Amino acid sequence: MSTHTDWEFFLDDPIGGAPAPAVPHHLRAAALLRTARALWLFRRRGWRGAYPYLCRIRPARGSAALAGLPPATAVRLARREILAAQLVLRAMLPNGLCLPRSLALTAYLCALGLPARMTVARGRALSTPANAFHSWTELHGAVLTDNPDVRLGYTVLQRVP
Repeated sequence: MSTHTDWEFFLDDPIGGAPAPAVPHHLRAAALLRTARALWLFRRRGWRGAYPYLCRIRPARGSAALAGLPPATAVRLARREILAAQLVLRAMLPNGLCLPRSLALTAYLCALGLPARMTVARGRALSTPANAFHSWTELHGAVLTDNPDVRLGYTVLQRVP
């Protein structure tokens, strides 16, 4: 008998592996608070205010078990937790695009103890300057908030933290 929630098979790797562990409620609450703080700083001061905070985020108490997960299991867990970070984003910045979306997920995963990295990049061959920059979140080399092939069309400018 599977311990997965009914919908969780949509987010799992079809190859299999160990199921992602449940995130304790107190740990999720701490991660949501840190995500809200990062987004508040972004809304008030822009990237200049959110960047130092994101660099300083430390894992919340009780995150040691999640920090030691194998990469494939950590990626499955991160994909399952995207919704929580996005709910905070939509509550605080309803029209937030790629930068705040990546900021929210990276802050959330770092607070859970996962080594997520936010990538900011510039497009290599784009016809409109409005789409010249893009950002996404990566964990163990897997792109979480975008198409996995997004790296092909962009030159990385910065990875945080």
